[in-house]
Amino acid sequence: MTGSTEAEFAEHLLRDDGQEDLCFGAWRPSTGRQRRTAILHQAILPRRGDRLVHGNASFEPAYTLRAAQEAAAAGCGLAFMHSHPKGDGWQSLNETDRIAESRIANVARELTGLPLVGLTLAGDRCWSARVWEGAGREVTPVSCETVRTVGATFGATFDDSILPVPQPSEMQDRTVHTWGEEIQAKIARLRVAVAGVGSVGMAIADVLARTGIECVGVFDFDTVESINLDRLRGASRLDAFLRRSKADVARRLLADGSTAATPRHEVQELSICEPQGLTRLLDFDLIFSCVDRPWPRHVLNLIAYTDLIPVVEGGMSAFQNVDGSLRNAYWSSTVVRPGRPCLVCLGQYDPALVQVERDGSLDDPSYIANLPADSPLRRRENVAAISTSVAAALLEQFIAYVARPSGFGDPGPLRFSLRDHSVKRLDTACRAGCPYPLHVGDGDVRLDPAGSHAAAEQARRARSTVPVKVAMLRVLAAGHHALGERLARFAQQF
Repeated sequence: MTGSTEAEFAEHLLRDDGQEDLCFGAWRPSTGRQRRTAILHQAILPRRGDRLVHGNASFEPAYTLRAAQEAAAAGCGLAFMHSHPKGDGWQSLNETDRIAESRIANVARELTGLPLVGLTLAGDRCWSARVWEGAGREVTPVSCETVRTVGATFGATFDDSILPVPQPSEMQDRTVHTWGEEIQAKIARLRVAVAGVGSVGMAIADVLARTGIECVGVFDFDTVESINLDRLRGASRLDAFLRRSKADVARRLLADGSTAATPRHEVQELSICEPQGLTRLLDFDLIFSCVDRPWPRHVLNLIAYTDLIPVVEGGMSAFQNVDGSLRNAYWSSTVVRPGRPCLVCLGQYDPALVQVERDGSLDDPSYIANLPADSPLRRRENVAAISTSVAAALLEQFIAYVARPSGFGDPGPLRFSLRDHSVKRLDTACRAGCPYPLHVGDGDVRLDPAGSHAAAEQARRARSTVPVKVAMLRVLAAGHHALGERLARFAQQF
């Protein structure tokens, strides 16, 4: 749920007199490949006579019927929530709550076509949730993995029976000492994706694994080339010669650098613009955007609002003097989410170019050659030292958002200047009529931004049809990276 939705529910449920209370809400599904998310869309608060508060709380059948009808009219499912003001942490269902919710579950499914989602709010502001699956006498609650709040800070509570608290190892001693075991337990259990593992994304994926995050997802269809080796962390001459995917390099980095006791990293040679890539991306809690094209940025910009998956985004630009020397470089960082400006209004991409990329023109050298000299699509500056600064800026946004130092969270869009080492807070807001904030929480009813991605298909096809000498070297190099590196240097002479 958004931070504003959570605040509305909490204000009603956590009463000044300490009594329990209840209310209904509406939710929409967001369906990934392995995970279904219920996005709480709106509150349906009680009217006079809808419920009684008497230490505990009870509700009238008419309130249930009205709430279910309102949810159905909005194309949503029904959510029922109540408070345990004396409790803390994740709350299991007691028998009284189980009976109350089971009586609503069949009505909710019958009127909305979606299962009932039940939630409990503890006195320490921790949420727990379950989905009532089945029908009739077979209806039963299935506990949710996590409840997430996307606001000025990123809130997450977990069902420890599904996602147990990871036990920090000595490898994480300095990390835990910095922000404590509670924050480490939260960060480690988040599912964090990195879209694009070039110079910035590869560095971020490596740091996330070393931080102890159990599930880091990587999405990149591109191939390692010699031109990448001055800035692509973990890549070697052998990787370029063997035409390995950047995802392969990321897989190796994650395996070598992970400090989690039971890592479950996911590496995909997919574009997030492809239907399969987008579906898998929806399984994650938070995404780092390390892409530089309009179409993937559009995909990320959209789901940050429609599916409430915060996107940590940034970029860089460098400018030269007339003699070719460096005049200045800038890099930016932001968290894209409801309540913050979208990437279009921040000037990170031109939506008119999304269709141009979809039809393949941005991969046509003649099209690029005819663009103006100052077009951002023709920029080639990408220096390892500055890319590292971009990665650091994005990681700082992530830590501020999730770890909340001194209670503060998302700092808003920032712009860094290399010349005078200054940081400027950008005062940007979405323009009037911007479509993205109008579709917060749409989930599966969003307009589908995915489609066939010719560049991704071509890159994978090219890797599968390498020359015989490359294929043979791949076999020889398997498990013997140092030997393969020497063989690659030798083979490059012929």
